[in-house]
Amino acid sequence: MTLSTSRPVIEDPSWVLNPITEVSNEVKHALILSSDGMVIGATEGLLREAAEGISAMTAALHGAARAAANAALDASDGTPITTITVQNTHGTYMIMPAGARTNTFIAVAGGLDMPMGTVAHIMARQAKKLGEQLMSVPARTREAS
Repeated sequence: MTLSTSRPVIEDPSWVLNPITEVSNEVKHALILSSDGMVIGATEGLLREAAEGISAMTAALHGAARAAANAALDASDGTPITTITVQNTHGTYMIMPAGARTNTFIAVAGGLDMPMGTVAHIMARQAKKLGEQLMSVPARTREAS
């Protein structure tokens, strides 16, 4: 029996995340996650348990932000959002989709002095590259015994 999953496989996420984290030492960590909150890749300094919790909360945040924005802007339910930015007294958290129809996001956390414009620009570039790769790779399959 063949099991098929639409979950993307990224063997080494550093090609996506390193250009973002190298912008500034104010970038604390970055991760790649699916729309259902599963970790696809994370920077080295982010522990697996923390990444899993952040990914789950990020997926919920994205869903709530999309619903609220679409309701407030009188947009159809399927209208995607391009970026979510949350700031508090400790820094900034940004979420960006990795292309249309991939159900994958890049999320970056940074300190108060993180250069948001530069980070957002590089996130967009990396999200585009990631989205192109995800759309060109067929879903993985696994043989079950």
